[in-house]
Amino acid sequence: MGLFSFFSKMFRFKPEWNGTPEMFLAMTMEMQSRNNKEYSVKEVFQWGEVMQKVIKVNLAPYKDFADLMVHGKPDFSIVEQLNGKLDELHQRRELKYSLYGPNADLGEDDVMKSNSDESFFARKMVKDLSRYVKFQDEDQKTIDNM
Repeated sequence: MGLFSFFSKMFRFKPEWNGTPEMFLAMTMEMQSRNNKEYSVKEVFQWGEVMQKVIKVNLAPYKDFADLMVHGKPDFSIVEQLNGKLDELHQRRELKYSLYGPNADLGEDDVMKSNSDESFFARKMVKDLSRYVKFQDEDQKTIDNM
């Protein structure tokens, strides 16, 4: 990745959501459930509001996120794809650790070290979210050092 490309991505305005509002609702519900196993309408709403601060989302035909929560039906297809990719990543990481030991260099599988577009996006999104979400102290130290 060239230096110009790196800086243009770093200072880009909000990334844009390319899925449907119903997919956004499902992703927000998934994030809430990963944060707290008990379903909470209030927390889903909070996550939705926070996510809209770091990702540009077109919620049309819904008026706002609250309207989407009431009238929308979550489309979990994107969550299923994400979970499949995460399972694949965990299997590759476990295989590398079993082959090369606990101190194995994960290379492109390490989101913190990879220069892939996806890893860069993930790091930037977590950094942006840290302005609005309180992470555990250990995680916050890692985020502050990004």
